[in-house]
Amino acid sequence: MHAALDDAFAPLSPEEASASERAAPKREEETPIVPVPADAPAMSFKLSKHGAPSRVWPYHDAEGRLMGYVCRWDFTDAEGNPAKQVRPVTYCDLGNDKRAWRAKGIPSPRPLFGLPDILASTDAMVIVTEGEKARDAAAALFPDMVATTPAHGAKSPHLTDFSPLAGRTVVIATDNDDAGQAYGDKVCELARAAGAAQVLHLPPDRLGAWLWQGEEKTLRGETLPAGWDIADALEEGWTAERVAEMRGDPAFLPLYRDAEERETLRRIEAGEPEELTKWPFRVVSNGVEKRIEKADKETGIVTIEWRWFCSLLEVSAKTRSADGEEWGRLLKITDDDKRVKYWAMPMEMLAGDGIDYRKRLNSLGLTMAPSTFARNALHEYISTARPDTKARCVGRIGWHGKVYVLPSDTITAVESEERTLLQTVGEADHAFREAGTLEGWQNGIARLAVGNSRLAFAMSVAFAAPLLYPAGAEGGGFHFRGASSTGKSTALVVAGSAWGGGDIRGYVRTWRATSNGLEGVAAMHCDAPMLLDEMGEVDGREAGAVAYMLANGVGKSRAGRSGEARKAAEWRLLFLSSGELSLDAKVAEGGRKVAAGQQVRIVDIPADAGAGLGLFENLHGFPSADAFARHLKMAAGEHYGTPTRAFLQTLVDNFDAIAPTVKGYVDEFIAENCPKTADGQVSRVAARFGLVAAGGEMATAAGVLPWTEGEATRAAARCFRDWLAARGGIEPAEETEAIAAVRRFIELHGNSRFEAMGELAPRDGIGAPIDQRITNRVGFRRRAEGGGIEYLVLPESWKSEVCAGLDAGAVAKVLNGRGLLVAGGDGKPQVKTRLPNFASPVRCYVIAAGILGDAEPATYAERDFG
Repeated sequence: MHAALDDAFAPLSPEEASASERAAPKREEETPIVPVPADAPAMSFKLSKHGAPSRVWPYHDAEGRLMGYVCRWDFTDAEGNPAKQVRPVTYCDLGNDKRAWRAKGIPSPRPLFGLPDILASTDAMVIVTEGEKARDAAAALFPDMVATTPAHGAKSPHLTDFSPLAGRTVVIATDNDDAGQAYGDKVCELARAAGAAQVLHLPPDRLGAWLWQGEEKTLRGETLPAGWDIADALEEGWTAERVAEMRGDPAFLPLYRDAEERETLRRIEAGEPEELTKWPFRVVSNGVEKRIEKADKETGIVTIEWRWFCSLLEVSAKTRSADGEEWGRLLKITDDDKRVKYWAMPMEMLAGDGIDYRKRLNSLGLTMAPSTFARNALHEYISTARPDTKARCVGRIGWHGKVYVLPSDTITAVESEERTLLQTVGEADHAFREAGTLEGWQNGIARLAVGNSRLAFAMSVAFAAPLLYPAGAEGGGFHFRGASSTGKSTALVVAGSAWGGGDIRGYVRTWRATSNGLEGVAAMHCDAPMLLDEMGEVDGREAGAVAYMLANGVGKSRAGRSGEARKAAEWRLLFLSSGELSLDAKVAEGGRKVAAGQQVRIVDIPADAGAGLGLFENLHGFPSADAFARHLKMAAGEHYGTPTRAFLQTLVDNFDAIAPTVKGYVDEFIAENCPKTADGQVSRVAARFGLVAAGGEMATAAGVLPWTEGEATRAAARCFRDWLAARGGIEPAEETEAIAAVRRFIELHGNSRFEAMGELAPRDGIGAPIDQRITNRVGFRRRAEGGGIEYLVLPESWKSEVCAGLDAGAVAKVLNGRGLLVAGGDGKPQVKTRLPNFASPVRCYVIAAGILGDAEPATYAERDFG
């Protein structure tokens, strides 16, 4: 079976491809040539089945040049009934210097039929019919008018140029069916848009209600046939003279009334109650219906029909933003499975043809009748609905005052008169779904995080995210860094299961996106955890900027079409990331250095917990770390989303208590885990770890996390200590980087770019100095008084080489403060020193011997915690 499939989709061999090209006939290109060249042969196009056309109508442009034809073939079908085909025919370029007449349409904008006559008869009324045959009949019955039609009749009048009708009186002759009425409405719209002075109507019953028998005119004894048009009137005995007599009646050619005008007029004339006159819709058990009125031509009796156009759809509320903009409608859809869904639809989606909002409704389970009537009725139904209820709409999820908004749910303490809803133009791409039970999640996932610092920390991050706004805390991120298959992704999956899941990827997203793409993801995770897997997939040139952007909570500023400033996307975010590379390494891929601020915004936590089990420390009886990870992922695919709903409800019910509670947890965490002498950067990060501890402890207190008190704090403290150890100390990152940069330069170039002097200078067997050749010399090296090697760096080399990319003055200050720079007697960082081959003493930077071994900061355990 698989072999057969492989063979079927295998690429063709060169021989097969060549044979295929020879066997397949090449389709001729058919490009209409307009206007038709004077040397073109006479049109002789034929259909293979029906031969030459029965009728031919030429179309000309304003200069009278031939543009093409519309041809009609009349024939008898297989059942013996009269039939017809109507096709456009134009003179076409077939390629390869070939030209011929083909069944191709005239390119738009097409001319009206008889355009030269319309332009020549400026005072005449213009009568527009549907099709060329009807046009010929109109010309015979209304000789004082100029008769015309757009090519292809009702199919595409919008592709015809109606501008020649500007300032003219236009009469539209409609056929006796819904399609004819719709065609008339479209032509009326086009004529009005072109600037017609007046648009009149020749309804089909003006002539169709009568029949001629010789010289006698009698009422038609039967209903006017569907599709009856003015060409039928000619065949039924009407003449120009007989029509002229009828035109003596002022009502013979009334003003054209489009669909909306007709509906309003009919309701008023019927004397309907005011509420029915204003809104002709009703919701019934199987959907929504529109009220249609029909008047009998002879008796004038009006009958009412309720026509179904869509399944159950209710307009529940009017929505608008806090500043009175972004108006919309809250729609309630009941699908075929009897499931009720709500969608806050922006009214701006009704602009244009409305295809986008209909797509969304179809996706939600709405069923529509397949007709133009249904589309128009749906549009009118939503546009004109006036529900009594109002709701506030917002453009992002998260906190809005004391209310928490999710894509499909709003969590409030007390149900108020006005709901708050998420309203977006496009379909929100999110994973805030629910499945399974809270108890199933607690037993299958949360309990297994006990004793696993990384798992418990990741879960605590999930519950800490909605604390940012009420606590006024700073956003930021954590990054689990480590080798492949250590369980990093499992930690993200477990954390994400608290908020949602479903589909293939569940709640976790990927770094594989541009900074612009991640803006949209961040906005959809405001006040919720954002979980990003595989940092290695982000572009190294953007990694640092993305870190700043996500933590700062503001997207790029952009200009609108007219150059005006558009509002940048905003969010509050706590995010958890994973990858084999650190932020420093990722930024280095792009040829840049990571700034201290970036390191503070995304802190690296070693993924390996040090128990020989990768990310894990306690397997809870599972035979291996792999089996443990597989169980967690499987359970996360069955139970998700319910824990957060329970926790958020607790938060909104006790909103005012959130800030002091979080502050107490954070202050306690800093006091117990952050050294008093730590730099401000370290204390900022400690506060974020404390926020995570608060999230876990508060979820435990709420009964959502099935842990004992202190579990979340212990996990956060362990991860904080491991971060601090990997960082290298509690000093500012800028100082650590300054020392590391100088040390790194000396380690790389200690002998090759520093010329030896004093007792280190090389000598021959008799003690004579040996000439040294140092390429790109940056300074000298000599034996220090207390032992070890000192490095003397010339001023310009210090700036451009040793401190490249750093503030050279600041680096000198750091080294001086650490006793790693021998300062001059005048307090300046440079020392005047006699150097080989220099006539007088030279100022240089003297790096102490301890730079390579004695500059290590004290370990975490040696620090004073007070």
